[in-house]
Amino acid sequence: MKKLLVTVFVASLFWATQGVAAEMTVAVVDIKTAMENTKAYASGIKRLEALQNKKKKELESLRKRLTDLDKELQLQSMTLSNERQSSKQQELVNLKKDFDRKLQDASDELKGEKRKLDSRLIGKFYDVVRAYGKEKKFDLILPKSTVIYTGDSLDITGEITKILDKK
Repeated sequence: MKKLLVTVFVASLFWATQGVAAEMTVAVVDIKTAMENTKAYASGIKRLEALQNKKKKELESLRKRLTDLDKELQLQSMTLSNERQSSKQQELVNLKKDFDRKLQDASDELKGEKRKLDSRLIGKFYDVVRAYGKEKKFDLILPKSTVIYTGDSLDITGEITKILDKK
């Protein structure tokens, strides 16, 4: 909502006087599309998927141990002594805690790596947009998500993506 209000305010400023608005050069860029269509982003996503698959395999083996222990406990519950049954149940509880911790750690690691990828790219993105704006003498470049309507001729997303791929 705040972005929309800022956009409306900015738009009203440069449309307030027809003479000034006629001379302004404006463009829009789809931040998400520009970043997600770069080679660096695709490469980063592949690395994230490889990490995710590695973590998934690790967790699957732990989950299998957990499931096997649970089945074993259920099958042998009538034949085990109380002491042995209690020991197995405690082992199951500890294994479940270990699994939950590792699952949370894996999730946190993946989220952290995604944030790193995004922050590296967003920094480059803003640098590229600023340089492009100065080079092409734009007065205003807005995120496409804050604009209700714009013609295709004002969209510089493809050009920004190409520049990002070169860097």
